[in-house]
Amino acid sequence: MKKRLDNSGAVTGVGSVMIAAVTVTAAIAALCGSKLTAPANPAVLIDDGEVCHITTRADCIEDYIAEQSAKLHPFDIITYAGSNDNGEFEIIVERAPEVTITDGDSVKNVRALKGETVSDMLSRENIEIGVLDHVCPPAESVIDSSTEVSVTRAFPVTILADGREVKTLAAGITVGELLFREGISLRANDELNCSADETVREGMTVTVNRVQFRERTKTETLPFETEYTDSPLIKIGETETLNEGSDGQITITITDKYVNGVLVSGEVTDSRITDPVNRVIARGTALNTPYSRRSGNNTLKNGIPTEYEYKLEGKVTAYTAPLGSGTYSGRPLVIGSVGVDPDVIPFGSELYIVSDDGSHVYGYAIASDTGDIKGSGVLCDAYMGTEYEDALWWQAQFCSVYVLSVGDNSVSWK
Repeated sequence: MKKRLDNSGAVTGVGSVMIAAVTVTAAIAALCGSKLTAPANPAVLIDDGEVCHITTRADCIEDYIAEQSAKLHPFDIITYAGSNDNGEFEIIVERAPEVTITDGDSVKNVRALKGETVSDMLSRENIEIGVLDHVCPPAESVIDSSTEVSVTRAFPVTILADGREVKTLAAGITVGELLFREGISLRANDELNCSADETVREGMTVTVNRVQFRERTKTETLPFETEYTDSPLIKIGETETLNEGSDGQITITITDKYVNGVLVSGEVTDSRITDPVNRVIARGTALNTPYSRRSGNNTLKNGIPTEYEYKLEGKVTAYTAPLGSGTYSGRPLVIGSVGVDPDVIPFGSELYIVSDDGSHVYGYAIASDTGDIKGSGVLCDAYMGTEYEDALWWQAQFCSVYVLSVGDNSVSWK
């Protein structure tokens, strides 16, 4: 049955398959039952968006299409929309989308129905899609004029993981998606022989290496060494341990890398060191153990200072005094203080005193007192502390007095 131009509706072309019906407007209803007769009537043809103004004597859509020599596809939609504001009969042709289907080496050009999905079109074209085959765009996509459909058939892919080989089929998915599909999870440190975002390829072998890092510590002893130093406070041939010394320690943290349970590398990731403390032994350089524990800046060779301003020889006596006693120069009275004639040895002079036979060594001293030295024939009077027995031990010795540095004879109380 022919569709007349006095009604509103939508029809398909060849085969006259009805696709949709459009509600008849009041203006179109007024035209119902009429024919387009001479003279020719104005009309507008909108063919897939292209507008063409024409005149026609046809009284039905089929005759009109034939009159215009329009070639239709069975899936094209033709709609008679009545007359527009210009009094033209308006006929709209919606062309069925042209779609290219690429299936491997096969390329097929087809038409699709309006609103048809990729899945429906492939089914209508008897193109079967396997569960693991890949269709682009997705099967649920609605086809439009720009749609190109590509079918990728699933191909063999091998997965090596956890000591087993998995042979499967895949297409159009990433390596990560493939592993997820096969129930193979990736842990934080695991490594792949390819990127997880890479699209799988035919014949591809995906290797999953399980990686673990384990820490271990290793401790080593750093032995101390023994060092020697010369001391003018110790008799030649004798020694004194100033520091016993202690071993150090180095603790190393090693991070081992295991791949599939096999140790492949080890890297030092931390180290902590406790330095050893050397043993220090003092070797004596004095002829005898000095009574004074005052130390000087000069060194001794064979018990004698190596550098000095001048040397005096004479009698050196000893004295004691109560605690809290002072000296003529105002300096504190301590062991190492000696009385002198300031005209011979100025106050503040640094001295080294040793008996001529080496049996008595007073050691380093400072000229700080005077007493009854002047005119007594005594070169120095050495302070022996509060113990009278120590003074008796010293008595009077003929000594060499080495003046290491000359004082300025200052006294603090003046």
